[in-house]
Amino acid sequence: MHQSDKYSHSFLSEHYASILENNRRIILDGGNGRIDYTDYAEDKIMSLVALIRISPQVSSRIAAFEDRLKALEPDMYFYEQNDYHITALDILKGKKGRTLPENIDKYVEAVKFCSLKIKPFEIRFEGVSASDNAVMVCGYYDETLEQLRELLRSELNQRELALDERYRTFSSHVTIARLCSKYADPEKFLSFISKPISFGTMTVCSIELCFHSWCDAQKTVIATFPLSEN
Repeated sequence: MHQSDKYSHSFLSEHYASILENNRRIILDGGNGRIDYTDYAEDKIMSLVALIRISPQVSSRIAAFEDRLKALEPDMYFYEQNDYHITALDILKGKKGRTLPENIDKYVEAVKFCSLKIKPFEIRFEGVSASDNAVMVCGYYDETLEQLRELLRSELNQRELALDERYRTFSSHVTIARLCSKYADPEKFLSFISKPISFGTMTVCSIELCFHSWCDAQKTVIATFPLSEN
């Protein structure tokens, strides 16, 4: 696969479609709800991430869609609007009992350095996909996000800072809901999320270094860095 294909619309579209298709049978059987968590908001699995917050305009459209989804599947865990985000880089993957690194200042310096090398870029949000236990809004980006991710990986390695990614991400999705038990009406759910929908486009002008829980309900924002204006 050519490097540029990683962030092409067709590649990402196929990726999001494959997530849904690979999980279709599981969803129709009710899904794999995380019944071991009575409340995702109380999750203690913490991670250090570089992330992108979603603009108010796009967030409001996602929230309106989320409200409609709540009417169909009221027992899911739904993300609060200020918890919407895209993971740019999972620096230290989620781990129960993880604490803020003692050398957090060095991570701040590394992320700030990278932010000044990247110009603002756009992400377009259209369509919805789902795994066996999560619902996500599909995001489409240009090569700049991939450049940011590679720059962060390279800089952290050069500075000999721990990099413990859960997996090497290339997606730009926004998770908005997670399954707690079983879908109330799987067929109606699949029909609802499969309808074409656009949430708009945002310009990414900053990245955030955050120490947060799995669903971002518990978080400490370490710093927010504007991208380069030059």
